[in-house]
Amino acid sequence: MHKKMDENFLNVLYIEHTDKIGVLKDDKDERVSIILGTDKTLVERKREGKTYLLVPLTKNHTFVCKGNCIDVDGKRIKSEIFFRKDGTQWIEIDKETLSKVA
Repeated sequence: MHKKMDENFLNVLYIEHTDKIGVLKDDKDERVSIILGTDKTLVERKREGKTYLLVPLTKNHTFVCKGNCIDVDGKRIKSEIFFRKDGTQWIEIDKETLSKVA
């Protein structure tokens, strides 16, 4: 009964979810996971070979765009591709940056 209730709860919260902690979606095209302990999300587009850091556009975060980088909460992230979509700041990140944020 408890497992069924948990599954129903997850189905209400998420369009998709897996049994892996922090992973909301993982298929052949895309992996979506939360960075545990934060409100940030990672989207890995497997076919494109691109990874995006998603930061919610809330009062909890500040953003300053500076050419080929963006400052998020005072921390500089080197990226030439960043845009806003669906209430979040999307920032394309490389493997080096990924190791720093995840």
